[in-house]
Amino acid sequence: MTKQELAKMLADRAGLDSVAQGDKVIDIVLESIKEELAAGGTVPLRGFGTFSTSDRKARTGRNPQTGQTLQIKARRVAKFTPGSELKNAANSFHFGPDWLKFKDISSRVGDLKGKIESKIKNADQLGKDAKQYLDKAQTMYEIASEQSKKAFDSSGKAWAEVKDGLDKAFIDLKDAWEKAKKHF
Repeated sequence: MTKQELAKMLADRAGLDSVAQGDKVIDIVLESIKEELAAGGTVPLRGFGTFSTSDRKARTGRNPQTGQTLQIKARRVAKFTPGSELKNAANSFHFGPDWLKFKDISSRVGDLKGKIESKIKNADQLGKDAKQYLDKAQTMYEIASEQSKKAFDSSGKAWAEVKDGLDKAFIDLKDAWEKAKKHF
């Protein structure tokens, strides 16, 4: 995600008037963190992490290209220690093997939905029960899509809910397809 994309997301979610305002908010936050670190302070953001500084001692290093030794001066460096919620988000479905399963389920649900929609030229062709079942399957698909968006918005906290919803939507759509085929 680029800074511009982050600014757009910030503007959308915070109800700002423009992406430029979102960009300005990001600049203010980052500048404030830099100022606090320059003053030797820390910036703890509960659940996200802590920005702080650390002093490094002078040491002898080596130039990797020439192998020649050189002296590295003592200095203060900025560091970031992630909080528990950020650590958990990094292990969420966005990064783990479950993400591939999510993409596969999502793709299969979309394929089945497309097949059903392409076959149904006229709703009157279907029996009353099949039409009701297809309506239910469509609702399940929409719910699963909404859950998917929530999972993205919450950095993966809702992965179990999304996975269950998509699994159920896939099963319901498959059943709807099988019932609908009998009426064609």
